[in-house]
Amino acid sequence: MAKRQIEDIRHRPKWHITLILIIAIIIFNFPIFWILLTSVKPSVLITESKPVWLFRPTLEHFSNLMLGESERVATSTKGDFNFLLYLSNSLIISIATTVIAMILAYPAAYSLARFRTLGDNYSFWVLSIRMLPPVVFLIPISILFALYRLMDTRIGIILAYLTFNIPFACWIIKSFIEDIPIDLEKAAKMDGYSQWQVMTKIIFPLTKSAVAAVMIICFIFSWNEFLFALVISFFKSTTLTVGAAQFVTGYGIRWGKISAACIIAIVPTLTVGLLGQKYLVRGLTMGAVK
Repeated sequence: MAKRQIEDIRHRPKWHITLILIIAIIIFNFPIFWILLTSVKPSVLITESKPVWLFRPTLEHFSNLMLGESERVATSTKGDFNFLLYLSNSLIISIATTVIAMILAYPAAYSLARFRTLGDNYSFWVLSIRMLPPVVFLIPISILFALYRLMDTRIGIILAYLTFNIPFACWIIKSFIEDIPIDLEKAAKMDGYSQWQVMTKIIFPLTKSAVAAVMIICFIFSWNEFLFALVISFFKSTTLTVGAAQFVTGYGIRWGKISAACIIAIVPTLTVGLLGQKYLVRGLTMGAVK
């Protein structure tokens, strides 16, 4: 009798949990929905005192972005909104930062995990660079970039982003490598593998899901970064997130154009997250021995 009651409770639909999840999803996704609604709303209805829910959608804000129309700020040196330039800058900088960070972070993570390079506390020091507020590095990086003529260049922004992405990638990959039994490496060395072959042919295939997950996160970090791109870039290397700030002018805020730019900026990160969802799950549950 008691066993049957337990089974009934276990199979009883948990409607209250489902209701809480639905409410949470609505709350967390409402800002995105509101931005999407604003991006297709006519300009005269955006600033109404009461929210307007029923209207004829328009793509005027998106078309203005594509055509490069923006409001010029009196103190701005960036000029009109160059959508293709900003989009290409964001893609190139984010992809290059992700790839370079992984190329540099993986050997470093392997060295920290297997050889305890520079002691056991050095890995935490590497992570502490990612934990510091970005504004701490803003002044020294700006001075160095000005001296070496890296201001307003894609290379300069990539180097600035690597300052934070390499420690993060190194720390995460190190934790996954440490979970792989050392016996696999010893067996490979007995078969004649060199240390480099052990890392590339034994360890890397076992951690490729974790590598993919870290690359996705690094790409999202680089794509969404605003502070360094705002200070280092002027026009040639301006990213899409910084370019959208041009619509905040001394004469008013162009909410429609900002919303359209935000929707376009969301698409790449959302696409990468959806396509790499399985790698994120595998990266969190991976292991050499199941």
